[in-house]
Amino acid sequence: MIMTVPVEPPPPAEPPAPAPAGPYDGRANAVLGRVPAAVRTPVLEAGGMILLLGRIVHSAVRHPRGYWGSVVDEMYLTIRQAWIPIAAALFGFLMFMSILTVQFFAMAGASQLFGPLLFLQSIRTFSMWIDSMVVAGVIGTALTADVGARKVREEIDAMEVMGIDPVRDLAVPRVLSITFITTLLAIPSMLITMFSMQIGAAYVAGMPASHFYSNLFSNMSPVEVASVVANHFLVGLLIGTICCYKGLNASGGAIGLGRSVNQAVVLSFVAVWILQLAYNSLLLGVVPGLGAFR
Repeated sequence: MIMTVPVEPPPPAEPPAPAPAGPYDGRANAVLGRVPAAVRTPVLEAGGMILLLGRIVHSAVRHPRGYWGSVVDEMYLTIRQAWIPIAAALFGFLMFMSILTVQFFAMAGASQLFGPLLFLQSIRTFSMWIDSMVVAGVIGTALTADVGARKVREEIDAMEVMGIDPVRDLAVPRVLSITFITTLLAIPSMLITMFSMQIGAAYVAGMPASHFYSNLFSNMSPVEVASVVANHFLVGLLIGTICCYKGLNASGGAIGLGRSVNQAVVLSFVAVWILQLAYNSLLLGVVPGLGAFR
């Protein structure tokens, strides 16, 4: 008699493990994945900068204590580094513009319009551009290099492991310091602009200082000064956010860090140009009589 041993059926095969989620899984992300890289990369970076700005504002407003000492220290160091190049750039460039412009007004017999016209345009465009270029080139590069070096040396990863928020400890005081410094530069830049233009008018057209300042102050208004200060505030916040974002996302060692610094400066210039176009258009649309001569 032959005994048969029952054979157990093989266990059912386990289902294959799901593939790890990629950066472009899901409907919305899949659509974004089909976008060319030349368009997708700037959109992703702009979104990352907006998210970083939101985290900075949320952290600074929700917990407004504990970082003001770092802000004051950063402001002191950056002012000591940048006040000479800013003053020299403003004075030299606007002196050159004054000498050229006053000649055309003198030939047209309208020297009395030289001060108001060039001053109003200068504080909206020339002075703003010089301030933003010096802030981005001197202060912004130092910020990007400092934060980026910490990222490359994996100090930021160590901070996250220890439960320290790098945005709170690194981004908030540095972005606020650049914002406040750029805002404080508004009034000195207007004074340097005024003084350099008066010297140019006296040297070329022989215009008395009393005549120059009389025409100038009769066309100035508190709204104009407040708009310039608000413009500087927005520019400082924009430059600080861009430079801090590029520093926090630096990679690739020393070469990658240098690339991030260069990209931060270039992106700051482009972003300031876009901001100025939108800001001045909105300002003159809301207050149409702001540039009228009186």
